[in-house]
Amino acid sequence: MKKNIGILLSDPQSINYEIIKKSIFFFKKKNKNNYIFIGNEKSFYNQTKIQNTKLNFIDIPINKNCKIYLQNCYQKAFKLLKNKQIHSLINLPLSKKFLPKKYPGFTEYISNYFKIMGNETMLIYSNNFSVCPNTTHILLKDVSKFLTKKKILQNIININNFYKNIIGIKKPILGLMGLNPHNGLDFIKNTEEKKIIIPSIKKAKKLGITVLGPLVPDTAFNLFKKKKINCIIGNYHDQVLPTFKYINKFKGMNITLGLPFLRISPDHGVAKDIIGKGLANPQSFLFILSFFEKFSKKI
Repeated sequence: MKKNIGILLSDPQSINYEIIKKSIFFFKKKNKNNYIFIGNEKSFYNQTKIQNTKLNFIDIPINKNCKIYLQNCYQKAFKLLKNKQIHSLINLPLSKKFLPKKYPGFTEYISNYFKIMGNETMLIYSNNFSVCPNTTHILLKDVSKFLTKKKILQNIININNFYKNIIGIKKPILGLMGLNPHNGLDFIKNTEEKKIIIPSIKKAKKLGITVLGPLVPDTAFNLFKKKKINCIIGNYHDQVLPTFKYINKFKGMNITLGLPFLRISPDHGVAKDIIGKGLANPQSFLFILSFFEKFSKKI
């Protein structure tokens, strides 16, 4: 049976429509899944000028207030997921200004709706290797405060389950970075490595999960090939994202783990600086679509 994959058009003030237009060849093929767009159909066709291709749409009435319009889109998508009318969700890039202020990102917003807040994991995935930040969109000065053994262990479990149950790797290898330079060896005080990170690794190993570390942050990415690491887990957003993006370019995607379904978005933003210039790169979106085609039986 074909799976229904919802695609949130998300932010209309973005490169999203251009990305879809450049990927239109994919939707003309015979695919393993049904792809259903959620958003305003008339606005989409007016802006893209796509002809001779009829996409599956759940039409959401446009609203002059973009924030209200987008909230209506989200709520419709969430209800469809809850009722199992769609099995997974792709949400195209979104400006965080359209989310309620208490949420640092869409990851937390959707997690709260499905009542798993605190148990969600942000995984940035590619075929080469993946990364995960233990804390997401928070100020650097707050990282230590939000870094807990519970959160690290939950991320390790979620990532291990993803690789085993969906990717099909029987024994995934995860690497967990330290937080401080040289893993805090130059500091006398009780560091996060000693209090939080090393105990988390020990707990994960007791559960039968292979976790290497703590990896020294400045050399961790030198080890992913040598040690055959599937995912490097860092402790804050920019400890892992810059290197991942440098190596993988647009061949990456953002997955929220811990939900009763997969939620995936392209690994880039709304790119307002290039709207209308024809420069948008659809590779990340196409990578997501190919992922769903490849693993359709396991999602």
